[in-house]
Amino acid sequence: MKTGTRLFAIALWLSCGAWAASTETKEEPLPFDGHPLQTNLTRIAAVRLHLQDGAFRIVGGEAGEITIRTEGKNAAQARKMKVQIRRTGDSLDLTLLHVPKNEVQITIAIPRETSLYARMRAGELSVDGVAGDKDLEMLAGDLSIQVPDAAEYGAVDLSVKVGDLSGTQFGDPKGWLGNSVRQDGTGRYRLHAHVFAGDLTLKP
Repeated sequence: MKTGTRLFAIALWLSCGAWAASTETKEEPLPFDGHPLQTNLTRIAAVRLHLQDGAFRIVGGEAGEITIRTEGKNAAQARKMKVQIRRTGDSLDLTLLHVPKNEVQITIAIPRETSLYARMRAGELSVDGVAGDKDLEMLAGDLSIQVPDAAEYGAVDLSVKVGDLSGTQFGDPKGWLGNSVRQDGTGRYRLHAHVFAGDLTLKP
């Protein structure tokens, strides 16, 4: 069976004006005709992702846009997907709806220097090449985070309730049931990550 690919982009209109104080919410289908989904946004400093089940990869990308790419045997099913966009000030919330659960990987590229918040129910979530605060939680599944330089982080709070925490960037994990790592460093970024049942992996 052929492996398909689908792509759409949210162009972030970064202006030099004041940040908008109002809240805007809109829901859009994914424009698989090759045209970007454009939103009237100003200076996005934080991206907040609301995910259900699936396989997601978050990567650092260009400063001016967010792109979502779907790949896998069932990528064609992503035509049913919609994205709910909510902007509050300098924060952008993205909620993905009607996401295929099997044989599909979804890659979300966000501006490289962005504070990232993500909540996910179950599946696989990886974060690579994103510089900024990270606040990540998953109920069940595997969470992996790229940490090439531990010195960039100040407050660190990592924990797994049932499962394994691997990676020694912030010292050896501790715990009898589950694992945890806490650190108060001097870096400018904050890192919070929690998995209730599953594995949490720190990658170099």
